Amino acid sequence: MSDYGATEDGTAAVRLEGISKRLGRTWALREISLEVERGTSLVIIGPNGAGKTTLLRVIATLLRPSAGAGEVLGLPLVRGADGIRRRLGLLSTRGHLYDDLTALENLRFAAWMAGLRARDERFRSILASVGLSSEGERRVREFSSGMRKRLVFGTLLTRRLEMVLLDEPYASLDGDGIRMVDGFVDEWKRAGRTVLLATHRRGLAVRAADRVVVLQSGRLLRYCRPSELDPADLDPSGDGGRAE
Repeated sequence: MSDYGATEDGTAAVRLEGISKRLGRTWALREISLEVERGTSLVIIGPNGAGKTTLLRVIATLLRPSAGAGEVLGLPLVRGADGIRRRLGLLSTRGHLYDDLTALENLRFAAWMAGLRARDERFRSILASVGLSSEGERRVREFSSGMRKRLVFGTLLTRRLEMVLLDEPYASLDGDGIRMVDGFVDEWKRAGRTVLLATHRRGLAVRAADRVVVLQSGRLLRYCRPSELDPADLDPSGDGGRAE
């Protein structure tokens, strides 16, 4: 059994029961119930405004649910927030980097914030793994959007995470970058980590999925294996490309 696989008591990586979230006057999530097995990948798809980003942020404990209950990595969603945050990483649509620092300094700082220490050889290895081996001494303000996305992935690699949440991970990446994302997802799953991925690039993402959630207007429309999807769920028409 892998370090982060299913436990003997069957603990799921994520268990949500009737989760709802109100943002202003809008219910961004409505009574979401689902389970995600440890060491598997869940892809979340749906049109703009469906609630994909909101769902990830609730799981990451960055938003408190308005109703419902849940557990993440065996900890209660609200009372266990500090412990949950130490054990998962979130790649957001606006992954935070420090423009005045170099790529190498950003990785050092990310590790320091997580209470970790490592030699620069480790950070240079991470830069190589995200295709930035020659960019370590450049300040991030000089980076293109694709290079920034690669470096944000690098900050995740500074930590040994039990679960990884990816919000629009394919955005700003070329073909090589897309293959990089798929490679990381495969690698994390082989290591027993759990991966949740939300994207409008539906056809791309489903390739990496063990299970798929389809959201519509904050409701769970479908929760199934990729082979059970309705082809209409993979039609990106009208999906715009903006994360929500």
